[in-house]
Parts: sequence; structure tokens; C-alpha cells
Amino acid sequence: MEDRLSSLPDDLLLSILRDLPLKHAARTSALSRRWVPQWIRALADSPVLDFTDRDFAHGQPADRAAATVGRCLRLHAEHGAPLDAFRVALVSPPGPGYGAFGRDVIGWIAAAVARGAREVEVDLTPSQEGADHGSAAFLELPGDLFRSRSSLERLALGRLSLRAVPLPAAGLAGLRSLSLSHTDVTDEALRGVLATCRALESLSLRCCSLLTEVSVASERLRALELLGCRAVRDLRVAAPALESFAMYGDVILSAAAVDWYETVSVDFAAAPALRDVYLSHMDGCGDLDLNFDYYYPFVYYVLHTRVLTLCSFGLVVPVFSEDGDDYNCMDRVPYTYVNRDKFPYVDMPNLQELQLLLGCIQEEGDWNPRHPERVYTFFYSTSLPVLERLFIRLSRNPAKEVEDSDSDEDEDEYLSDRAVSRLLTFGLLTFIKVVNFRGTWRERRLIRYLLLRAPILEQLVLVTPEGGLGAPGFEHVEGIQEWVSARQKASREARTSVYRPSEDDSPNHAHTRIFNEEYCCMHQG
Repeated sequence: MEDRLSSLPDDLLLSILRDLPLKHAARTSALSRRWVPQWIRALADSPVLDFTDRDFAHGQPADRAAATVGRCLRLHAEHGAPLDAFRVALVSPPGPGYGAFGRDVIGWIAAAVARGAREVEVDLTPSQEGADHGSAAFLELPGDLFRSRSSLERLALGRLSLRAVPLPAAGLAGLRSLSLSHTDVTDEALRGVLATCRALESLSLRCCSLLTEVSVASERLRALELLGCRAVRDLRVAAPALESFAMYGDVILSAAAVDWYETVSVDFAAAPALRDVYLSHMDGCGDLDLNFDYYYPFVYYVLHTRVLTLCSFGLVVPVFSEDGDDYNCMDRVPYTYVNRDKFPYVDMPNLQELQLLLGCIQEEGDWNPRHPERVYTFFYSTSLPVLERLFIRLSRNPAKEVEDSDSDEDEDEYLSDRAVSRLLTFGLLTFIKVVNFRGTWRERRLIRYLLLRAPILEQLVLVTPEGGLGAPGFEHVEGIQEWVSARQKASREARTSVYRPSEDDSPNHAHTRIFNEEYCCMHQG
């Protein structure tokens, strides 16, 4: 067979190779001898060495992958090309300790830092489902690794330990971005790192099981992520320049002491620039003692955000006892009561894009019989005057819901009920998207409510779950489309679309990563 690619000019071949992942570029050597110097030249000319491709890490044994990384680093150094970024994600070999593999990894980091790399990312965290994140050891970095000044601006470490690194460390002083994932960083070490990194603008802490009291004070910090750090029981943030905040963890407050739920201390100082917030609890409502009232604290500190993702626990915010008790834990919460109702009123004057991670609506509504369904209570108790886009993500694997015999007339009767008819109108809402829609009666009721409360709605998108596991009568896209098209709508211009996941090309929320759906900390010790 004629090899037409090999007959192309060298410059064109080089351009092709530069756009390929390194692993695939190296494989072109099998085409002909002419490709060998081409991919080596492409490697030498690139200021970025990236070995984070999943196929690279999982498609070969760890020692072979490590040998490839070492060879590429040597070739790149021999050609004298500048190194701007070095990224690698590998699965460490099985067995205790890291041995030669660990020494190789440390050598790569040292070489990249010595050559003036501004970005270093090394992740040794198992990423395949079923991997035991808790049993793997941490690879300890040597104490002299960051002793001297460096060009480092971004550092991302997964399953590596900074314990032996003395702080302050001159080599970390210029960091603008720091990400620590599955590391053994402690509260004291984190404070030392933050004291060293005065220019830090982005901080991500993921699955750091030793963190219990997190205190972040920075004049320049613009993005903060605290994801899967289960042991945190005290969070204090003083970052006036903060623009983005993501919280995924076991942080919920209770009006009374409850067995394993300790009261969490939260101190979130004013952040006037905050515009992007993701808030999600790690565990479901089934773990709560229904004899007590709870609230999710963070919503009260992010009232002026423009973009928000909120999990089911966030809907607990307006739900309190109806006997008028004044709880000490509510001293600093900026809410007001509406008329004689015992629901606090929350004003979110700037929120334009909202995503609700609802889980199973049956579970969300019935977890406490003293209160109406929380999604409606949330809308009733929250002012959203400029909301334009609403995204609702239902559970991918909900509990089995017993179908009631509610007809559409029964739904109309419910929607005319006094408690629902006085809920707010979404005056500026133009786009609604509901993912994992199965057509259960509770889901249908929610859709009808939204259609009747959005007078200028332009489009409603329903996306079915993978596999098309719908409720009886709603197993197919056509059945759902017929049902939703026949529903009464406040907006005459509203278009309705029903898609399978593979067909959906409609807009998504700004937060496309759903942490509770990712494999994170499930096997952490």
C-alpha cells in the first residue's frame, strides 16, 4: 500500500505531528523510518510535554510508561528546547513503596523545575473505578526540591507528599496556582504553604483527608476549590478578590447536636467579586435524623453570585421549625421572614444562571413530612429577579418511585393549590433544561409548574437518561414530546425539545463537572 502521508513536505508533517498526542505521534515511527526524526523534532520544538492522556497511563505497564516519559524528557533536553510545561498522569505500580518508579518521578519534577518550567503537574492517583484511593502510599518529595528560586507558576500534585519540604520554600514563592489532590497535607502545612505563596490566585484541595480546620486568607486569591475533604469541620475564608468558589464536602449545620454530625464552623468573609459558585454536599438526606432541623450554611454567604450550582442540601436552606424558635446558630444569617410564615426569605439579586442537582424528586419531597417539597419551598423563599437560565439535573440512578394514578387534571388541581399558586414568577427566565427526565409524576408536576411560571420562556429542553429508562408511558422520546407539547404554557413562544443524551446539542450550565457523579474519595481511608 502506498504511503501518501510520507510523501508530504517535512513542514506539513511536522504540523500534523504537533497536533497529535505525544503517544500517537511516537507511534508514527511504525509507518516508515522517515517519521522517526519528524516526531522527535516535533517533540523537541514543543515547549509543552504532556503525558496526561488516559490511554497513555492505562494502556501499558507503569514501568514502560515511565521509560517513555524519561526518554522524551532526555530527547527534549538534548535538543535544547525551552520547557514551559510538564504534565504527567500515571498509575503507580502495585506493591508497597514506589522504588525505582518513585525515583524516576522525583527526577522528572527536579529536571522540569531546573529547566525553568512554569507549570508542573504530576498525578499518581488511580483514576479507574474501583481503585483503592486510601491504601496507596504517598510519594514523598525531597526537602531540597523547592529550596532555590524557580520559575514555577502552577503546581499540581496528586498522591505526592510535601511533608519533607521545609516552609517557607523559595521555589514555591512565585506560584499563582496550586492544586493538591489525595495528599497528606495537614492544616499547619497548608497555612505554611499559603504563607509562602503570596501571589497565589487559584487553590484547589481535593480529597485531602487530614485537613480539619481550613483557613484561607489571601488578598489575591480568585479561585478556591475544596472538594471531597470529608474531615473539614472548620472553614474560614478571607479572600476579598475571590471570584469562583467550589465546595463539595460534608458541611451542614444543625440546630442541635446529632450523633456523627458535628456543628461546623463557617466564617466566609465578604467577597464582592464572587460571581461563580458550586455548592454540593457529599452524602444524601437519608443520613439525617428527621427530629432535627438543618441548614446548608454557604448559600447565605454567596447571595450576590451570578452563576450557581446547588445540590439537594441547598434546598434545605429555607426549611426550619414552624414554632418560631430562635436558634443561636442563625445569628449571622442575613434573612427575613415573609409575612407570618416561618420560612426565611433569601434574596439573590444577581443570579442569572442556576443549576439544581436534585437527585430523586421523590426522595427530595418526602424526606420530612412536616415540610412541603423542598424544590417549591426553595423557589417560594428565594427571590430570583434576573434568573435567565435554569438547569435541573435529576439523579442518574434514582430510587424506584411508585407511580400514582394522577391524571393531568389532578396535576392542574395541585398547581392551583394556594401554597403553590403564590410562588414566584420567573419574569426573565428564557431557557430551562432538565437532564435525566424519566416522566415520573413528580417530574411531570415540576415541569408543569415551571411552564406556568415562566411568561417569556423561549425553550424547554428535556434530556432522557442513558438507556431510556422512563416511567410507564414515557419510555420513548416521542411519548415525552407528545406530553410536553400538550401542556399549558405561560409563554406563547416557548419551544419544547426532547433529546436522547447522544442527540443533545443544547446549551449546558457553566459547571459541566458534577463532582458527586465523579469518582472521588469513594474508597478514601
